[in-house]
Amino acid sequence: GGMGGDGNGEEELMAAGMLGGDNLQQAAKSSTGGNANSPAAIAENAMRVATTGVGELDIPTMKKYIQYCKAKCKPRLSDEAGDILASSYVKIRDDVRKRVMEAGGQAQAAIPITVRQLEALVRVSESLAKMRLDSRVQSEDIAEALRLFKVSTMTANSADSTSVSNRAAPGAAVGLMSAAMPTQEELMRAETFLRSRLAIGAVLNKQRVVEEAAAQGYNAMVVARALSIMVARGEVQERNQSRMVKRVR
Repeated sequence: GGMGGDGNGEEELMAAGMLGGDNLQQAAKSSTGGNANSPAAIAENAMRVATTGVGELDIPTMKKYIQYCKAKCKPRLSDEAGDILASSYVKIRDDVRKRVMEAGGQAQAAIPITVRQLEALVRVSESLAKMRLDSRVQSEDIAEALRLFKVSTMTANSADSTSVSNRAAPGAAVGLMSAAMPTQEELMRAETFLRSRLAIGAVLNKQRVVEEAAAQGYNAMVVARALSIMVARGEVQERNQSRMVKRVR
């Protein structure tokens, strides 16, 4: 009814959480609509900044929102989402085992794929849903958790297997050297990837673009260097304190 103000908005959201509302996000939208400091307005602004790069979100406000999400939202993994996550985990584990066997069984994964990684994937998926005040883990949360896992853990495993194969060579540091001083060909390949990934007018998270490139076998440092060159040329613009990039031509 006629309740207004930040405190009442929070009470509405808390009530929705305690009553087991299907989606806290819906409760947020129905609470104090006109108040820029309400949880609903903060959530909406956070999503807009994250997806478009437009606007700013100060750190104290973001911290307050994260604390609220952690305290009041407890997302649950549906049976279907759990099955997707479990089957993806099994496939990743089998792929790593296959790679070790192909290497003659002598190499060992830098980060063994164990049930601990599966638990971490569940926690990341739940955290992503929590940031939307969503009481259910959605398929896009699982997809993002798997993407993060692949560009961190799996990239580390790939890098380790490469260094193991090069360990006997006197020039074992060549990989680092080439990243620091990329060849023209490496830069051109990285620029070709960036142009295919960044459509003209598109605004994307810079870190995510670099991670995607790394997952496809590109050197992350070379990609970051190529992106800087494109910015200097005026092909790409940096936004939101250099966190986002926009292709302008």
